[in-house]
Amino acid sequence: MIYPSMIHAVGNTPIIHLQRFSKSLGFNVFAKLESLNPGGSHKVRIALGMIRDAEQQGILRRGSGQTIIEPSGGNTGIGLAIAANLLGYRLVLVIPDNYSREKQKLLRLYGAEVVLSDSRLGNNSHGVRALELQLERPHYVMLNQQRNPANPQTHRDQTALEILADFEDTRIDLFIAGIGTGGHITGVGEVLRQTWPRLTIYGVEPEGCDLFTDRHAPHGIQGLSIGIVPSILNTDLIDAMVKVNEQECMDMARQMLQQESISMGLSSAANFAAIAKLGKGDIPPGTNVLTMVYDGIESYLDHFGESDQGG
Repeated sequence: MIYPSMIHAVGNTPIIHLQRFSKSLGFNVFAKLESLNPGGSHKVRIALGMIRDAEQQGILRRGSGQTIIEPSGGNTGIGLAIAANLLGYRLVLVIPDNYSREKQKLLRLYGAEVVLSDSRLGNNSHGVRALELQLERPHYVMLNQQRNPANPQTHRDQTALEILADFEDTRIDLFIAGIGTGGHITGVGEVLRQTWPRLTIYGVEPEGCDLFTDRHAPHGIQGLSIGIVPSILNTDLIDAMVKVNEQECMDMARQMLQQESISMGLSSAANFAAIAKLGKGDIPPGTNVLTMVYDGIESYLDHFGESDQGG
C-alpha cells in the first residue's frame, strides 16, 4: 500500500472481536479501532470532512494560507493540524488549560498556534474564547465541530459504511458510544439503525451529567459532555444513557491494556466501562455489541501514577 499522503491513509480501521472481555460478560463485544487512524483518533475523519465541505462551499481555498480556528480538546485539533499542513492552511486551536499537556506540546509541534482558555469558567471555556478571537479577527474561519453538519455526514459516508461492510454476514444488536460533539453517534447510529431497525443505541456520559436535562457538571473524562447539547446530535436515536466515572475509566483502561493489549484513552475506556455495567443486566448470550476506541492511552498517562502496576 503506497499512498501519496497521510490523508489517503485515513479510515478503513479494523474491528477487533474482544475474546477475553466477551467471555467474561457472556456476549460478543467488538471494538472499531479508530485509534489507528493518522493522528491517532477518529477526529481526523471529521477534520478532513469539514475542510472539504468548506472548500466545496467556497469558504476555504486550498493552498491559500487562510487561518482556521477551532475550539478543540486535542484530537480534532490533531486531525485539523494534519489536514491544514497538507492542504495549505494556518491553524489556531483553543484548548482548556487543564487538558493533556502532551497534546498541547504535540499540537505545537505540528505547527498549530495554541491558545489556552480558563477551564475554571466551565466545560465550554475554549468555545467561548474561540468565539471571542473570531470576533477580533473576522477573517478566521471556524469550522465549529459541534454545529457543523459535515461532522456526522462524514461518519455516515465513511465510518458507518466500513462497519456495514465488516458485518455483512451478521448483525449488530447494541451500539454504544460516548457523546462529545455528537457527530459519530449520530452519523454511525443513523446508518446502522436503517440497516438494523431493532438496534439499541446507548450513549455514555460522566456521572453528574445528564444529556436530556442539559446538565453538565465538571468532570475529568476529556471528550465527553462538553458543556452544551450539540445541535448536530440526533437525540431521538438514543435509547438510554449510561453513566461512568473517571476512576471506572482509568480502571478499564488498565484492564483493556492487560486483557486485550488495546491502548485507549479515558473516553474510549468509558465505552467499555458502560458495557461492563450493562453486562450486569439481562443481555442474552450471542448478543453482538459494537463500540469505538477513539484514541490511545499515551496522551493520558499523567492520570496514572509513576509506579502504577495496574490491578
